[in-house]
Amino acid sequence: MNFIQGTVFLMTSDAKTQLAIFWDVENVSDETSTHKAMTEKIRQSGHVVKAYAFADWDPRRTMAEDLYALGYDLIHVPDDKDNASDYKMASYILDHLIRYPETTRYVMITGDGDFKLLVNSLKERGVELWLISNPVITASDLPELATMYSDIFSFRPSLDCVNPEDCDESVQSIVKQRHIVGVQLQEVVRMITKTGSKPGIGHVKHVMNSLNPEFDEGELEFSSWNDFLDWAEAQRYIDREGELPSTVLSLPKELTPQSVKVSKEVSEAFDFLALVTEEYLSEGTPPSLMDLGVKLREREFEFEKIGYRRFSDFVLSAEKRGLIRIMPSEDDNEGAVVLPVYDLERMKSWFEKNVKRVFGDAVNIPKPAFMKKISKTLLESRITLQQLESYLLDVKVREEYEKILEASGIPFLPPFQMSIAHIKIGKGLECADVIAEVNSELSPLGIKLSCPV
Repeated sequence: MNFIQGTVFLMTSDAKTQLAIFWDVENVSDETSTHKAMTEKIRQSGHVVKAYAFADWDPRRTMAEDLYALGYDLIHVPDDKDNASDYKMASYILDHLIRYPETTRYVMITGDGDFKLLVNSLKERGVELWLISNPVITASDLPELATMYSDIFSFRPSLDCVNPEDCDESVQSIVKQRHIVGVQLQEVVRMITKTGSKPGIGHVKHVMNSLNPEFDEGELEFSSWNDFLDWAEAQRYIDREGELPSTVLSLPKELTPQSVKVSKEVSEAFDFLALVTEEYLSEGTPPSLMDLGVKLREREFEFEKIGYRRFSDFVLSAEKRGLIRIMPSEDDNEGAVVLPVYDLERMKSWFEKNVKRVFGDAVNIPKPAFMKKISKTLLESRITLQQLESYLLDVKVREEYEKILEASGIPFLPPFQMSIAHIKIGKGLECADVIAEVNSELSPLGIKLSCPV
């Protein structure tokens, strides 16, 4: 397989390679900019015969419009039974094999283990398979079956160093670095196990490279990946079970004091970065990489102590862990900015504590899918969870919201659409712009808002 830390090296530069794209959107997706960059990279590798994207599109209307504009045929699969998209996608792939025998490369954007048999069938037919997925939630041996493999996050825009010191390398001992990387290895094994997959040694390496872009066993003076695993096992960071190529990694029943100490330091460092990013945004605008670095240094934070030689590497690793998001500035003349990300656990905790107080006594905690959508709205709107709360409780914002409901003859909105409305009103948008945003999300419910006359 041809890969280096998620970057694909195409097997051929022949622009006439015939290829087809099959995308399991519910299993693998990211931001619009990532989707555009990924699609462009695929197109550069050959001629796209067909491109399909499979999902329940009702709750993904904006994404549907974006992917349609990129040239994908949208296959609607109502989310009323498990693995519905998988079955539909598999049937389309088998149909494509018969109808378009000239296709020599299949691009499958999925990490679902249900496709293993199908992947083997494609290999037996002699076609190339380019697999793209989120390695953390990818079935253990699926990447190993592919001809080429890419981490979906490798298509995100690169992070430029605004300040020279952001990319300056710090120097620390090999011994210290090795122990920190041992803890990172434990984190990877823990994450894969939590998804229900088995941490095979190949799968672990994919995820290790994804979460820690600067990881290189050679720079730590190991001769190979297996040499590094030998050391990690001897130091009691991991255990290995079974013979190659079916070896699976696990965590020792009792962790060493060294690994517990380093793990706590690393976790606290990432949490502190996320906290400072959120505090900065709460004060007004999101921080640039340089602003964030200055703020952390003012608070005597040293990223070098947890094994990162460059501040940019530390920030990228935090992004890969879903703690922050690096996005383009709204000002074209500025560099990237850093924004906080709220995971499902944080959103659920906030709703459990605040849903009645903020949304009303008749409102229940939203389903996880809608909590994720609210989290994404916060990211796109560039506000914090605390700012959302302030909009929902603001008397003037609430008055404008109630006027819209009264003009529309609607008593209330679900929490997701209610959140969008309060954010847009709180940010000062005109009523027509507010209801345009909210109506795009209400259309599946057959509800339409109107502005007061």
